[in-house]
Amino acid sequence: MKKKKILYGIAGIGLGHTYRQLPIIEYLAKKYLLVIFAYDKSYEFYSSHFKNRKSVYVERVAVPFYVGGLDGLNFKATLNHPYNKDKDFLKINLAVIDRTYHRIGKPDLVITDYEPISASYSYIFKTPLITIDQQSKYLYGRFPMVLKDQSFKDEVERLNLFFPKANKRIACSFFRVYKKENGQDVTVYSPIIRKDIIKLKRKPSKKQTILFYISSQKDFVQSYKSIIDILNSQDASFYIFMKDSSKLKKFSSEKISFYDYGDHDFYKILRRCNGIISTAGHNLISEAMYLRIPVYAIPLSIYEQHMNAQIIDKHGFGISNQKIDKRKLAFFIKNIPKFARNIKDDSKILLRGSSQQKIIQFLENIINKSS
Repeated sequence: MKKKKILYGIAGIGLGHTYRQLPIIEYLAKKYLLVIFAYDKSYEFYSSHFKNRKSVYVERVAVPFYVGGLDGLNFKATLNHPYNKDKDFLKINLAVIDRTYHRIGKPDLVITDYEPISASYSYIFKTPLITIDQQSKYLYGRFPMVLKDQSFKDEVERLNLFFPKANKRIACSFFRVYKKENGQDVTVYSPIIRKDIIKLKRKPSKKQTILFYISSQKDFVQSYKSIIDILNSQDASFYIFMKDSSKLKKFSSEKISFYDYGDHDFYKILRRCNGIISTAGHNLISEAMYLRIPVYAIPLSIYEQHMNAQIIDKHGFGISNQKIDKRKLAFFIKNIPKFARNIKDDSKILLRGSSQQKIIQFLENIINKSS
């Protein structure tokens, strides 16, 4: 009996989409012929992760960076964005679509986490399309239209542009979402948590130990020199994960250590840290709440991150601030035990557990029904 064929698209902005889909992709890769459409960080990760797997093919697609603002998508700014310069998106993607057609033809199912070329493939061949992301909650739920001069209107317009039609939309969220009056049909699940996080046996350090994760999505909001001066003023140890950490090794001290993304010490430090400082991306905050670790959230100028940071700050799961501030950081470190209790005791805000088994079962039902 021939293996059924799955096409899976994964956005490559930062590593959140990459890690969120890993548990599902690893499951599907064991049973089916799998083609992955990916770019940037997701392509780097999955092309390496599956380099020796014969039934998994990873293709590099090209997706423009769509600039958004309070009024929605800004197509003029998108046209002039440096990321989009001198890149022949059509040529790259047509070549990928052609190779994929000759490799698998019509797939039995297309799944995507905010990656639109796989969705286009599903429309071409009238294949069922399932979207699994965090942005789809804005099609469904009640949210303030504007947060800190940011709107989710651009997220909705990206969803309309990328995925105008889907057989099922799934949104993952670490916090509860309540349906708005005219909300679309979206199923909201608790986060997908990778197995390395699930099996982690937490043993927090007796000395205050902070994991500091600097996202690669955008330039950080303040200079590294100012951050290091503030960290050195605190009674805690800081383990900083960032891109090209070697450039800052000269600032290492008894209090401050630097690591690259993906360093094998990440889980060891996560196991014993008392708190996390991070930009307010959905995936790491979801993992922090799962592990009951308080967060000092520094949202990038994106509505999604401001929403995540507001949940952390408003409900006492940590604090939110626009940058690293000496006084705020001291307050965060002092109150880590209180924030940790708030996370542990909450029964109204946080969506508990990991949803991958429910999502996998849902996908299996669709695959088994396909002809």
